[in-house]
Amino acid sequence: MSKVYREDVDKLTSMDADYPNDDAVPELPPVPDAVNPPPPPDNWNWSRFNDDVHPQHAPYAPPLTEIVTEENPLKADVCWSMRSPYSYLCLQRVTWLNSNYNVDISIRIIFPVAVRTRADSGKAGSGRWYKWADTINDTRRMGQYEGIPFRFANPDPIWQNTWPTESADFMVHPLEKQPYISWVTRLGNYAELHGKAIHYVNAVSPLIWGGHVDHWPDHVKDAFNSVDGLDYDEAIQFIRNHPEKVDAVWQANQVIQLNAGHGGVPLMIFQNEPFFGQDRFDLFYWRLRQSGLTKRKTPRAPFTTKPLRWPDGQ
Repeated sequence: MSKVYREDVDKLTSMDADYPNDDAVPELPPVPDAVNPPPPPDNWNWSRFNDDVHPQHAPYAPPLTEIVTEENPLKADVCWSMRSPYSYLCLQRVTWLNSNYNVDISIRIIFPVAVRTRADSGKAGSGRWYKWADTINDTRRMGQYEGIPFRFANPDPIWQNTWPTESADFMVHPLEKQPYISWVTRLGNYAELHGKAIHYVNAVSPLIWGGHVDHWPDHVKDAFNSVDGLDYDEAIQFIRNHPEKVDAVWQANQVIQLNAGHGGVPLMIFQNEPFFGQDRFDLFYWRLRQSGLTKRKTPRAPFTTKPLRWPDGQ
């Protein structure tokens, strides 16, 4: 299959619908249920909830005071979905930060909310009739504003018909019928096991969202192999032989996200405090600077060009 056509997508309104097989996607073991476990009651957001009616149960963490150096960097997590256009639109800024500043960014790849909130009915959606159409238009506009190449993913990494409806509920098939997202998520988790998650998303996310190639699945193997220290065939064999070790990565990443008191991506987390969405990057950067963020003497891989709209010009 070289292209996804409208008729392929328009028929995705039934659990019995069959999506065309894609030769680029290897056969992999079934994925366990990705639905989130219950959030812990002491998660960051709930613990610091203060509406001037209910008491706040925990204080904000004070800024760190140790001198930040290459040997003693700050540490932050970014919960990430390969299906999130907003994760991709944050990629250049997250990469520039990790490359040029003394902060170690750990990319935490999870399954997208569409398959994590899917009910037994097979329906999942925002519940807001306008949200999906707005997302389609907003992401294109944001790419133009940020100077980032962008084209909505075709094929969509999630198998669903997303034509806007009054209910904004889309037919979402279970993970055993989600070849794309299971594949690229598990590859990312394998990269995490090898300390290469940020390299992986820099190699693969632009394929999906950057409009650089047609039918992005055909190019994933070469992109994966372009990362020093990763081998695609070895990764696929490892996933086949040890799926539980790879799945344990995204399951642990979901816990990190829930401990911060959130469920969205991209979710930047520093000292367990969540900053949700690519449009909260400036606040995230501001919080890091409060704890003494410093610049690196020499940039480190993966490299990228300086973002068009880097906060405060530094």
